[in-house]
Amino acid sequence: MIHRGLLVGRFQPPHLGHLELINHILKDVDELIIAVAASQLSHSEKNPFTAGERITMIRMMLHNANVDLSKILIIPTNDIKDNSLWVSHLKRLIPSFSTFYSNNPFTRMLFEEAGISVLSTPFFDRTNLQASKVRQLLYENLDASKFLDDSVQTYLDHKYFKNRFKGINETDKT
Repeated sequence: MIHRGLLVGRFQPPHLGHLELINHILKDVDELIIAVAASQLSHSEKNPFTAGERITMIRMMLHNANVDLSKILIIPTNDIKDNSLWVSHLKRLIPSFSTFYSNNPFTRMLFEEAGISVLSTPFFDRTNLQASKVRQLLYENLDASKFLDDSVQTYLDHKYFKNRFKGINETDKT
């Protein structure tokens, strides 16, 4: 039987901490499902990227890091605003899995209440590697390259995203 793990995140954007986490989990599982949460949200300060853009960046980052993509399933998952149903909602959207990986106390509790094995993961330079900090640098048109894989940085350097960051920043600040 395949030991398949689940990692849920917004990946707004995927950064080097995510890469370290994925590599860490892949040491324990045969396959890893990466659920891109809040897939219905985009073009806002907290969620600037579409699910498709996040999936593209995750795949680029993993490919660039020589991660075996045949062991990775990346699936967009929309949020529902009902915590008691969230785990069952996720389970119907993704293939079966045996272990959920998280450090978030609330999501850990939800999965444990559903009878699912939950394992904690280490934090990798959590002080610096936070998507909110990376987004802030992007909004301020500052260098975020030390927190991002080269392929993700190149992707985000495109004028298309620079205009989006500027537009979101102006919209949300007025």
